[in-house]
Amino acid sequence: MGSTDLIITGKYGVLNQQKLLNATSNNINNVNTVGFIRKETQTYTSCVDWGVGATYTRRIYDQYVQRQMYSDCSDYNYYKAYAEGLDTTDRLLSDENMSVANSMSDFFDELSTAASLPTSTANRQAAMAKLETVVNRFQTANESMFDSLNDVNNRIHDSITEINSLTRSIANINYEIRSMALSDNHVNNEIYLQMLDERDRLTGELSKLMSVKVVEQDDGTYEIYMSTGMLLANGDSYGCLTDERDSFDSTKRHIYLSYENTEDASRNIASVQLTIDSIGGALGGYLNATKELRDTMRELGKLAVSFADAINEQNKAGFTLEDKAGEALLKIENVQGVSSDSSVGITCNFIKGKGENVQAYDFEIIFVQGASKPSVYLRDQDDKRIDVSNLAVIDGSKIYLKENGAIDGEDLYGVYFDIGTDVSNLPVTGTSRTVFYVQPTVLAASTMYSLINKPEDFAFASAVRTRTGDDNYGNAVISLTSCYATGSDYGVSVNTTTREPEFNNGAPNKIIIDANGDYNVYFHNATTGTDTLLGTAPASCKGVNVFANTVWNTAHTSGYPGYEVSIAGTVKQNDVFTVEINSGGQADNSNANALTALRSEKLTRTTGSEQVTTLNEGYANLLAKIGSASNSAKTNTEAAEAKYEQTVKMFESNSGVNLDEEATNLLMFQQSYQACAKIIEASQTIFNALIAAF
Repeated sequence: MGSTDLIITGKYGVLNQQKLLNATSNNINNVNTVGFIRKETQTYTSCVDWGVGATYTRRIYDQYVQRQMYSDCSDYNYYKAYAEGLDTTDRLLSDENMSVANSMSDFFDELSTAASLPTSTANRQAAMAKLETVVNRFQTANESMFDSLNDVNNRIHDSITEINSLTRSIANINYEIRSMALSDNHVNNEIYLQMLDERDRLTGELSKLMSVKVVEQDDGTYEIYMSTGMLLANGDSYGCLTDERDSFDSTKRHIYLSYENTEDASRNIASVQLTIDSIGGALGGYLNATKELRDTMRELGKLAVSFADAINEQNKAGFTLEDKAGEALLKIENVQGVSSDSSVGITCNFIKGKGENVQAYDFEIIFVQGASKPSVYLRDQDDKRIDVSNLAVIDGSKIYLKENGAIDGEDLYGVYFDIGTDVSNLPVTGTSRTVFYVQPTVLAASTMYSLINKPEDFAFASAVRTRTGDDNYGNAVISLTSCYATGSDYGVSVNTTTREPEFNNGAPNKIIIDANGDYNVYFHNATTGTDTLLGTAPASCKGVNVFANTVWNTAHTSGYPGYEVSIAGTVKQNDVFTVEINSGGQADNSNANALTALRSEKLTRTTGSEQVTTLNEGYANLLAKIGSASNSAKTNTEAAEAKYEQTVKMFESNSGVNLDEEATNLLMFQQSYQACAKIIEASQTIFNALIAAF
């Protein structure tokens, strides 16, 4: 009986060591297998089973470190995707050779050179070429950002496809894991352990794309949630994401979550829209990058409108080399909006002379049946709706946004909207609500183009000039401070036939000093020879900006009369100073100097602020915003990567295969195996000896 006991003891020992050898061999074979977690077989002693009890193979890992690794992985990939989405735009805008600011500076430098010789067509030609370069830089920057936006949107779509594949796979594995666990087929089952490894690997891949939280259930399945608590996968169902274009903005994507069942794949029709900040991972990073890109495109478009409007208005205030009134040098197309009703459209028009009021906002206009006026909302840079309905002023088919909602108020945002039909006709018959959405500046920079055909079109001479009376008693001299606007609302208009400037009726063109030293402003009618008093500037202004200090007898448009004069020196009663049309003044460079001076004028408004800055400052603010976001994303990427790598090392210190350790175990288990085999061999020798004794 003793030899039989030895055989059984040896047998159990050999079988046990074989299991230990299998586990170690499996670890060594999978040292480079992605997602593999080290296995360990444990044996429990038993006096019943010949000193060898049950054996259990388990995975060696720290679940708390694993959960932290998923979180760190999401953070790292979020910042990485955010940085990647902004990188191209940041490098383009900051590149010296492609910089819009540098091209504008070069243009103004060339314009200054041309102003020194106003009759030189060669210098004008050089300024014309630099202006074309400015246009090209605006177009290139905007088109490049639009391409980047499309590229990131494609990445968003690809990420969603991958997420759906992962959630479906995790749910299916969960289902199999639960089935095996309920049937008790999971103990020491290598397939079961491999499924656990594969599920953890898939969860890790999902954490790259979204922020996830994992909760392990009693049946061995995972319930995976978004950071907001919305379910992504369990053993019964899995989340399906879809990206849909915004109905008004084709560059914007909305993400929706719905569910499918693991058994019959029946889709739950109900879906929930996810907020960008709730997603995390690479998908969240890409979505936030598109938001930043759209904001930058709007800011660039705003800058393009401000630049074009300022150049145009100043050029129209002067004479060309051909003795004609200056015209617009640049064109930015009106913007077509999107309508919820295909039978009616909307156009956004930039108001001439109001470029500095334009801001980087989108607009939503809603007409509801029975309402006397539409609801108007701004969409700010955080996509928040700001109600500005109280500013809306209706004029037939046009909608203005004016200060205090008054028809004569200031145009606050430099745009008006035209729906092509009288506002009273909306909503269209059969509908109760019509919605319009307009993005004035998002593509404005790419629609800019030059209108200048020849160098002579630069209006370097001012439309008016000044003259000091020959018989004055004082020594004061009048000078033209600026000439910046023409039109029916100002002092000078352009004759539609001759294209030459001419005074409007009632334009201030004569100043006479009275006994109190005040500056009486008159309109002198050259045809009748009569003078009409228009207003008076007090002596206290000391001749500085006379028209700005004039108290007019009748109300006028802001900025009237579109030109300004100053009188320097000692004035005497009855001294006369006049303003006249600058006929034959092609050699004059006063308007060229005014064009050049635009570089230091405050012409563009900071979005959401009352601050107005220069064009270069406006570009610097734009560059600082995108640059700060990009640099912050890169810095955060480096920090998140370091933390993620540290967590991975902590996790792998337990779950990873150490070849030295496994080699030691292999040698130990091999020796144990050989020892148990010797027990069997010894028992066989004893048994044979016993048989031979009989």
